[in-house]
Amino acid sequence: MTSFKSKLARLGPLPAERRGAAPLAVEQASLDRGPAVDGVGPSEAPPALAAAAPAPTDAAPAAASASPSTGVARPSLDDLRERISRIVARGAPPTPRADPARGELPFHVEQTPGGPLYASRTRSLAAARVGRAPLVAARDADPAMLALLSLDPALAGCDVRRALFLDTETTGLAGGTGTVPFLIGLAWFDPGADSAGPLGEPPSDGFVMEQLLLRRLGEEEPILRRLAERLADASMIVTYNGKAFDMPLLRTRYVMNRLPPPPELPHLDLVHVARRIHKARLKSRTLIALEHDVLGRVRVGDVPGGEIVACYAHFLRTGDEEALLGVVEHNAADVLAMVALVGLYGEPLGSLAAGDLAGAAATLRRAGALERAAELADAAVERGGGAVARRARGDIAKARGDKARALADYEALAAELDDPSVRLELAKLYEHHVRSFARALDLADQGTAEPEPAQARRRARLQRKVDRSAAALALPFGQAAGAGAVDGAPARPCSEPAAPQREGDARGREE
Repeated sequence: MTSFKSKLARLGPLPAERRGAAPLAVEQASLDRGPAVDGVGPSEAPPALAAAAPAPTDAAPAAASASPSTGVARPSLDDLRERISRIVARGAPPTPRADPARGELPFHVEQTPGGPLYASRTRSLAAARVGRAPLVAARDADPAMLALLSLDPALAGCDVRRALFLDTETTGLAGGTGTVPFLIGLAWFDPGADSAGPLGEPPSDGFVMEQLLLRRLGEEEPILRRLAERLADASMIVTYNGKAFDMPLLRTRYVMNRLPPPPELPHLDLVHVARRIHKARLKSRTLIALEHDVLGRVRVGDVPGGEIVACYAHFLRTGDEEALLGVVEHNAADVLAMVALVGLYGEPLGSLAAGDLAGAAATLRRAGALERAAELADAAVERGGGAVARRARGDIAKARGDKARALADYEALAAELDDPSVRLELAKLYEHHVRSFARALDLADQGTAEPEPAQARRRARLQRKVDRSAAALALPFGQAAGAGAVDGAPARPCSEPAAPQREGDARGREE
C-alpha cells in the first residue's frame, strides 16, 4: 500500500506555487488537523509540502487572504487597482479635441472674453447669382412690397440694405432646452469701399457671409455675443421658418447661458410668403424645392437635412472635420438662397412666373392693395397663367367694384372648369348685378360652395323672384308698370313722390 507521503511527493508543486504565490494556508491547516497516516502524526507536515512552503516575511504583511469556502486567495484592494489601471492602459488613446482653425474646415479662431470663437467670413461678388436670380437684386428690393406679401406692415419702413439673413443648423428639431444650434449662418449687404482700389479697380459691393461654429458643447457664449452684435446693427431679420423655430430656439439659448436677450426686430419669414405665392404651382415649398423650381439651381452632393445631426455627432466623437464640410456648405447655400428670394419677391412683376404672379396678386388683395394686385393679375393672365390667374383677376375685380370684369372672368372660368365656388360668384352677380334670376337659379341648382341650408335659402329666394318676374310679364302693359310692388300692393303714380325709406326696410333684403 502506497503511503500518503509518497503520493504527495509525486504530485509536484501546487499551481499557486508555480506562479510564485504563497502556499494555501487552508490546505496546511487541513493537513495539520488530519489523522495520522503511515506514521505521520497530526502535528507533522509532510516533508515535501513543508519544504515547498516559504516562511512568511514582514515584507508582505498584506498577503492575499484565503476564502474560507473555496480556499482561493483573494487579491487585495491595491492589487485590484493595479489590474484596472493595466486594463485601461491597454485601451485606445483619447481622441484629441478638433481644432477647426487648423484643418480642412474654413474657420479661423478669434479669442474673445467669453472663450474661443470659430468663425468663417467670405464676400460674394457683385455679379453673384443663385441659379438665374442675382444676389444684388435683394439690395434694391421694395420693402413696401415685402410688407404686403408678408402681411406685416412693420416691414414697410425697414431698410433692406441693412437686413440680416439668418439660418441655423441644430442638434435636433424638437426645440426646447435640449436642442443646441451648432452652426449659425449670417449674411448682410456690404457697400464696399468708398473709393477705387489701389490698381484703379472700381469699388465692389456684395453680400458678406459669416458662419459661426460651435466646436464643442459649452462654448456658446462667444457665438451668442457675436450674433447679438450683428442683430444690433440690422434693421430687420430674414429667415425661412425662423419665426417658429430659429429665433425661439436662439432666445432660449440666451436664457440658458444667462445672457441678455437679443433685440426684437421686424421679421420677414419667407416660408409664409412662399406658401402664399407658390401654393398653386408647387406641392413642396421647402427651401431646397424653391431653389430648384423657382431660382433654377440644383444642389449637387448636398447633405440631406436628416443627416446633419448625425454628421455633427460624429464630429464631436471623433474630431473628423470632413464630416462637417458638407454641413457647412449646406448652411451657406440656404442663406444665399434666402438672399436671392428676397430679390425675387421684392420686384415680383419682372421676375416671377405667371402662376406665381397670380399668387402674389391674391396676396396683395388680402393686404388691401387692390390697384397693385390688379396690375399683377393682368400680367399673370397675359403671360398664360390659366385658371389660377383668371380667378385671381376676377376676385380682385369684384373687390374693386368692377362687376363687368368679374363677370367676364367668372364666365370664362365656368366654361373651363367645374368649380362650385365659381358658380356661387356667378349666381351672386346674375342675381344682384345683371338681375337675371333664372340664370342665377340655374347656377344655384347645379350646386354652389355653400352649406345645404344656405343653398336651400338661395334657391327659394331666387324661385320667388323668378315667379314674380313671370307674373309681371303676364300682366297688361298698364298694370305691368305697378308689378314691382311688394305683395301685390298697387303701383305708385308717377307724379307721387317716393316715400323716404325707413331704416328697417333694408333689413329684409338678402344677398
